[in-house]
Amino acid sequence: MTIQARPYRDTTDFAHMRHLLMVGCQAKIPASYMHPGCLDWDTHYPPDEQANRRNLLLWERITEDPPTLEAWAMFSRHEGTFDLFVSPALYGTPAHETVMDEYIAWAEARARAAGLKQLAPFWVLDYDIIMDRLMRARGFVVVPCDPAPPLFERSLDDLPMIPLPEGFTVQGVHNLEDGQRRARVTHGAFRPNDDWNGYWSEYVQFIGSEAYAGERDLFVRSPDGRGASACTIWFDSVNAIGLFEPIATHPDFQGQGFGKAVMAEGLRRMKAAGMRRAVLGFDPNNLAARALYTSMGFRAACYFVIYRKEL
Repeated sequence: MTIQARPYRDTTDFAHMRHLLMVGCQAKIPASYMHPGCLDWDTHYPPDEQANRRNLLLWERITEDPPTLEAWAMFSRHEGTFDLFVSPALYGTPAHETVMDEYIAWAEARARAAGLKQLAPFWVLDYDIIMDRLMRARGFVVVPCDPAPPLFERSLDDLPMIPLPEGFTVQGVHNLEDGQRRARVTHGAFRPNDDWNGYWSEYVQFIGSEAYAGERDLFVRSPDGRGASACTIWFDSVNAIGLFEPIATHPDFQGQGFGKAVMAEGLRRMKAAGMRRAVLGFDPNNLAARALYTSMGFRAACYFVIYRKEL
């Protein structure tokens, strides 16, 4: 198999990248694949095709006409992390080793250009022994984590019913006014010290992107018209897996059960769309998040392994 690397070009490439993730997961091999919703979020919040051309790299099998995508790599500008995903046909083969070397060379150059002192992958799961071997052989070391970061999962067979106080409702984003209420939640929860106008400008760009769907961008609306809690849900239609990314409650409304309410609606909409399972990731040191997700029926399905390589 003759494989050649090339830069990201356009949204056609993006569709092929999403497809590789889904068929890789469908193959049920012990490889690490992100949910396609994570790719959507990382590349479209806010959307930036110029950044994608710098931060994405593809490998194609050029002996076929048209060439087929066999692997792709990503620098996540939000997390400052690097990841490589290969097709099931490539996984564990000598060609995987070759692509891995090219990926590391690209990642090191990209990291230096971004002013980073380390290479750090994100999506390596504890059952992926092939990736563990490839990483260690190229100078990566495992960073001990206690507790280890989990990937939480639950089935969508029996869903929780979470009542809301009178006057509160859960809805999707139907217009820019709703979008502003939704954005106020994550601004207050995650980036309260950031300039609001700049934050809102980014969110408007996200709303206008091809990856955005208002019916999947949910928030609890208070009787006085504010956003109390919010979540965005994403679908993998091939594997029937829904993803929560992100989930937040505004500080003014924390500790009142609104996170449960918005997640319950997210689970309901996932099931209605044909999903059978839901997944999410979080910092295990965030005890409030762990308590919320556990109370909603999520349990650890596997764990992330954290690797680092000093440049």
